[in-house]
Amino acid sequence: MADAAPTAPMEPPSEPGRRRKQRRLIAYILVAIIVVAVLATTAYVLLSGRPQPTTRSLRIGLSGQTAKSLNPNVFTLTLEFVVVYNIYSTLATRDGAYHVVGDLAYAWEVAPDNVTWTFHLVKNAYFTDPANPGDRSHQVTADDVVFSYNMVTVHNGSVLNSYVSEIDHLSKIDAYTVQIVTSEPFAAIDSMLTAVTIFPKYLWENIADPIANSPPVIVGSGPLYYDTNSNLASGPIILRRNPNYFGDAQYCHLVRPDEIRFIFFSSAGAMASSFTSGSDDLDIIYNIPAPVYLSGLNPGNGQIIEKRAVAGGFVGEIVLNQITPEIRNKFSDYQNGTSSPLLLNETVRRAVAMSIDKASIVKYAYLGLATVADTLVPASNPWHYTIPAADRFPFDPGAARRLLNNAGWAFDTTGAPATATTTPLARAGGLDPLRFRFYTPDSHPEFAVAAANITTWLRQAGIQTVDHAGSASPGYDVRPLNTMNDVWKASDFDMWLWDWVFSPISDPSTDVLSVQTTDSIPDTSDSWYSNATYDDLYNQSLVTIDPAARRAITDQMQRMLYEYAAYILPYYAQDLYATTSTTGFGYGWENWGDWTAQPGLVPDSDNPALWLQIYPHDNPPPTISSFAPVTAAPGSPTSISVTASDPNDAMLSYTWDFGDGTTVQTTSTNSVSHTFATAGNYTVKVRVKDAEWPTCATTTATIRPGGVAALATDFGASKTVQIVPDSRSGAVLFLVPWAIVVAITVFLIGSTEIALQRDRLDSKESGEGLRTRGSRPP
Repeated sequence: MADAAPTAPMEPPSEPGRRRKQRRLIAYILVAIIVVAVLATTAYVLLSGRPQPTTRSLRIGLSGQTAKSLNPNVFTLTLEFVVVYNIYSTLATRDGAYHVVGDLAYAWEVAPDNVTWTFHLVKNAYFTDPANPGDRSHQVTADDVVFSYNMVTVHNGSVLNSYVSEIDHLSKIDAYTVQIVTSEPFAAIDSMLTAVTIFPKYLWENIADPIANSPPVIVGSGPLYYDTNSNLASGPIILRRNPNYFGDAQYCHLVRPDEIRFIFFSSAGAMASSFTSGSDDLDIIYNIPAPVYLSGLNPGNGQIIEKRAVAGGFVGEIVLNQITPEIRNKFSDYQNGTSSPLLLNETVRRAVAMSIDKASIVKYAYLGLATVADTLVPASNPWHYTIPAADRFPFDPGAARRLLNNAGWAFDTTGAPATATTTPLARAGGLDPLRFRFYTPDSHPEFAVAAANITTWLRQAGIQTVDHAGSASPGYDVRPLNTMNDVWKASDFDMWLWDWVFSPISDPSTDVLSVQTTDSIPDTSDSWYSNATYDDLYNQSLVTIDPAARRAITDQMQRMLYEYAAYILPYYAQDLYATTSTTGFGYGWENWGDWTAQPGLVPDSDNPALWLQIYPHDNPPPTISSFAPVTAAPGSPTSISVTASDPNDAMLSYTWDFGDGTTVQTTSTNSVSHTFATAGNYTVKVRVKDAEWPTCATTTATIRPGGVAALATDFGASKTVQIVPDSRSGAVLFLVPWAIVVAITVFLIGSTEIALQRDRLDSKESGEGLRTRGSRPP
């Protein structure tokens, strides 16, 4: 059994500061609105000690993360992904539940050949230049889509290249239609559509090497644009609401914060202290170490904190560098790096795998906020393959030592026979000592705890780890994240403990298992594993459409990586967050949603779902409680109604799209009359909006001969029976406008018999439902 883990070098949070008081003024006498506004602003200044904010800012605190490049061809760090995918658009994206939804392409279809895909683009997308965000002179068209896909296809060095490997050709059909033809049916098409960013052709077409170079300012068409006052290395990173974003008109998607700020902290303790004191007005903090999450978030006076642990896709990885002399000599980036060839030995790798107590890492480093891992596809992902218990490497450093002894590592570095405690073990003559440089980044304090234990367990097996200077005390290096990134790019290490961050819906091939293919060298591979059989399986997995057959392939790939043991996966860590809606600590954003049920809502999910979900405390959006379907006859007016309310009792406008190609109408009332000219089924859309926020809903209109619109309830009027023949069935409908409408269908059987059928239909008056305050969308 492993010894208890040493305490991590971690700064504890300081005592939370005093909350700034914020009170409400209650007016007993109705005064002019402008006077109330002045009083409220004055009160805020006096009570909080600073002016009332004029910008609604969502402020996100983080520690242990940084960004280096916002070029989508070379980005690799988590924070880079967050920024890039909020600024650039893709053909498709994912919502908070990770369902694939339209982005630049609002619709698409595949031909019967299952390889020809046609994408229909929105016509109101524009590239937004931070220097002039109101400018709409550069519309996004099919030319930009074709250019972007071609660019990442011809440049193998792009990290996006693996997503387009199955494209045979693509072409522009017209300004807003693109056709993509794949070489075979492509199982990972969703992954491609949501991964490949659409670059502005006018800025990138003259860049000869888009891997090494990029335009000086990041320009995209997504929901946010990049504020050039940002600092990628030390923060803040500032993203502002894009005034040209097409999502509002196209999908009823409107970013609610005016800006989103990522604020960097030097330690998790400092971040937690700021969050609980309100000193930086933080609304969210993430990348929280387990000890801080469990015991370091004591709410400030009156503050309410909601802690959120999400099984996202964090995969801890112990990598044993597999680069060969041939690979190192092939790429100039690797010329200055070094690594131990002894890790290419299967016995050494197996011994390392047998010296990792995964359960103890979960218990002591992550304090239970993780689970034991086995394969590269995380357990939260449905494509995860679980290694059978009988086939897993046992934790047994003593057995690992014996395995090494039997393979010739039975001596010390002087050439003397090894004892039961000799470390490092060596071969005869003191050759090939098992001594390896071991690094881990400073992005997660848990890494240091795990690394300290790993060095102890490896020592028990006869394997010595050292820092970059060769010192066995403590036997590992905690290195800055940017330094680790440089180490990776140069393949300049022997072992490391780091991570990959995937998601519950990452495609098992293009998103996850691709990082172990030979083609991923030198771009995304971090073990330099190269196996022709694995590569062949990977290629098969891309074009195997049948889910069961594809799963058999990806299961085999995961098992191959486990057995090779160059990629040792110790744990799947939960992603830890905290939010507050308490004004005076943060802005007071509400409606955070259920991040367990909808993990795409987390602030580092690479999509804008959270910014679209939350709303400010002072102006919740309207709510729609019902939007009933309608049935009518062609050529006859029918009434369409929606029941909606505003939590602040604001005036609402209603915009109606009848789905039949007629002009969109806007009314100040919650019902509208419309005549559908021809029979059919139509999708009717309504957009209910207060002064700021829209809320949208859809219903169906079934238009057919003999269809009848809902009749109003009137108990005082005389009743008239309406007789409507149905030409298709020969039935006769008697419609009586009672509160409970009874439809009597009369079938003539022969010439004398009559059969009756009753359908009880509840009749409700539209638009007068009970108003609920503070209702939230699901």
